[in-house]
Amino acid sequence: MAGAPPGRRSEPVEYNTRELLLNSTQTLWTAEDLIIYALGIGSRDLRYVYEKDPNFAAFPTFPVALYYKGSSYDVLPFPSPILEAFPVPAVSGVKVWLDAGITIERCRPLPAGGRFTLEGGVASLQPKGKGALMEKLYDVKDDSGAVYYRMVDVSYLVGAHDIEAFGETLTKPKDVAKAVGSRAPKLRVEEKMEAGIASIYRLSGDYNPLHVDPGYAKTAGYDHPIVHGKCTLGHAARMLMDGLAGGDQRRFKSLQLRYAAPVLAGQTLILEAWEAPDAPEEYLFQVLVKETGKVCVSNGHLKLTPASKL
Repeated sequence: MAGAPPGRRSEPVEYNTRELLLNSTQTLWTAEDLIIYALGIGSRDLRYVYEKDPNFAAFPTFPVALYYKGSSYDVLPFPSPILEAFPVPAVSGVKVWLDAGITIERCRPLPAGGRFTLEGGVASLQPKGKGALMEKLYDVKDDSGAVYYRMVDVSYLVGAHDIEAFGETLTKPKDVAKAVGSRAPKLRVEEKMEAGIASIYRLSGDYNPLHVDPGYAKTAGYDHPIVHGKCTLGHAARMLMDGLAGGDQRRFKSLQLRYAAPVLAGQTLILEAWEAPDAPEEYLFQVLVKETGKVCVSNGHLKLTPASKL
């Protein structure tokens, strides 16, 4: 049986402080973690991978790395210490945890580096199919308590049973197929994932062996290691931002998606995005794997700030 929700707690998180730079507001920041994350989602845009670019900044989905790496500057066990610092209820029969979805909302521009607090915990647990969905709500805050990012991370607990459900489900996925009907997408992009991309992405803090160790992957029921769900998220977000916002991170407001099928490194992603009905600067999207024809990212919803309001 699952126990009661364990409540919220706070843990420190920070960027790597081995290379310090100053931004225009004299806030201490660093480049290394931001560059590693950008490379791990396939970016080669100098705004995200070159610290001397005049528009250098964190890619807007970077905060998802913080609840894996915490304040560590080294290789981590899995689960990482910061993941273990946030207690979860006991659930019977779990064989493996999988990324199931995520919602990312930017409340204010992320300061360039420094030490922040990650506050949150398990918000809901509900039975689903042959397992359970667990939602964790996280806020990234500064010392004053100001919230910069709010994230809902959704996990699927394969094999979970005898679930004692609790909490209201926070994420309400959009039914993209129903909303867009037969309309042609506004944006369609194909991109081949790099063969070694999981080995780069893991350096941002998610050292789950499922993504690099063939033997471990087989014990989890996969013939080959699969790409991190959040690596696929980063690729999708980058393709969207490049195609709809000129790659300008300032326009990012929020993003929500579900992971529908695993992706293997080296496969080709096909992203399709449609304008949301009656919602300017909002887009619905999905991602398919070209080699299999399967949807790997579903129920996608992106919100942008109009360029005129920057």
